[in-house]
Amino acid sequence: MAKGDFGGKRNTAGFDKNPQNIDKTGASRKSISSVNLELEKKGYKIATKSDIVKCYLTLINIDMVELKLMVEEIEQPAMIRIVGKAILSGKGFDVIEKVLDRGIGKAQNSTDITSGGKPLSSEPVSINFIKTKTDEE
Repeated sequence: MAKGDFGGKRNTAGFDKNPQNIDKTGASRKSISSVNLELEKKGYKIATKSDIVKCYLTLINIDMVELKLMVEEIEQPAMIRIVGKAILSGKGFDVIEKVLDRGIGKAQNSTDITSGGKPLSSEPVSINFIKTKTDEE
């Protein structure tokens, strides 16, 4: 079929004859707010920061058998299934470390660079200059 040949039929209802049908903005895009509204209509609620922290810290307490059952249950929230699968994987320790970091924060590291206000050495620092032949000339 040659370009523009529609089997003897021509599109008589094209945009050139009906310019009001042209959507100049393009396809409608879903925005985050529209997704949020849809989820709220379905009964989903926003998880608060404290909900997430409590969930993370509770997941650490669950035994492996119970965690495996929760992961396999498709009605569980996505976070439970994803984090649970990660804990059950070979990288369980790394996942638990990240969960703890997110739940209670990273361990505080501090370094005392002042030595309690006392100098590192009680002796004064002496600087000796070495004369070279170019200095003497």
